[in-house]
Amino acid sequence: MLILSITNNNKIMRNFTSLLKLFLVAVLFISCSGDELTNADLYQEDVPQKISDYISSDSDYTMFNDAIAGSAIQDWLESQENITLFAPTNVAFENYLSQNGMSSINQIPQDELAQLLKNHVLQSEILISDLNTVEELFVETMAQTSFESSANIMSIVTNHDGLKINGVPVTTPDMLFVNGVVHSVDQIVELSTAHTFIKECIEFSSFKTILENSADASTAITTLNTKFQSGLSQELTVFVPDNAAIEAFIAQLTAGDTNDNVAQTINYAISTQLSFQENYEVNELSDGLVISTLGSDISTTMTADNEISFSTGPFSQPAKFRSQNFTSIQTSNGILLLTDRVLF
Repeated sequence: MLILSITNNNKIMRNFTSLLKLFLVAVLFISCSGDELTNADLYQEDVPQKISDYISSDSDYTMFNDAIAGSAIQDWLESQENITLFAPTNVAFENYLSQNGMSSINQIPQDELAQLLKNHVLQSEILISDLNTVEELFVETMAQTSFESSANIMSIVTNHDGLKINGVPVTTPDMLFVNGVVHSVDQIVELSTAHTFIKECIEFSSFKTILENSADASTAITTLNTKFQSGLSQELTVFVPDNAAIEAFIAQLTAGDTNDNVAQTINYAISTQLSFQENYEVNELSDGLVISTLGSDISTTMTADNEISFSTGPFSQPAKFRSQNFTSIQTSNGILLLTDRVLF
């Protein structure tokens, strides 16, 4: 797992390639007589396009063009550099409209459509080769949360069995343009939820398994996957231990307890990881803060080295962030806080 830096070398490579082509054209010009030289000789390939040029001229994206007309996204595809567009085809829009009982893009509420479209644009370039050495990338999209304090929503890009974003397969990857890269998709990439990352991230697979096998799995998963609507649904904070933490927790339980007690403790522990109270961003965590969960209250403490720790009581083992460099994942309906222990 890796959170992607915005800077990369893809553009440098494209610039080098362009210079090399100009050099070869110059050699061709010198080696040919004026009578023999034609435009076809000079322009072996089309002039490099911007993403906006490609999208506006390809008939597979007419519905996407209609949707972004006059919007900030149209400006981004024209003016921004080093971006990634997961470009939804006409098929993607037709399927989305059909699944939601609509017949026209105009039926999608404007605010909802704007965030949905922004969710297809990343603030960094991603190629398949970027996933050669890592299992998945966590990346920021242009979409933002609709909470009181907005933040950029993240997506997960994987290449376990083909390039995917939030579980949506890419049909045509790695189309390079002067200001970024395009990957074509035949499904709309919806805003990530807390459940998106729990379901798609290999590092959270053990947490996913015990969540799905817990007593209140159906209710919990439904809530984790529910789109946030102001006044109608709650913001979420989910404490997510990685696979190693889950395995250590299970080993500790099974060392000298009955199966029934183990199951009860796991159910209680899962409830304690889930807070349906508020979206607690890392900068909002302070010494003495109490977070109510479905299991028990979690208290936050500032350690001597200015690290936040979490505990459920004086006799519980405190949990910390697994990494001080990467502490959380922001989704559309809540935040995942990445801990090194199971809280119970």
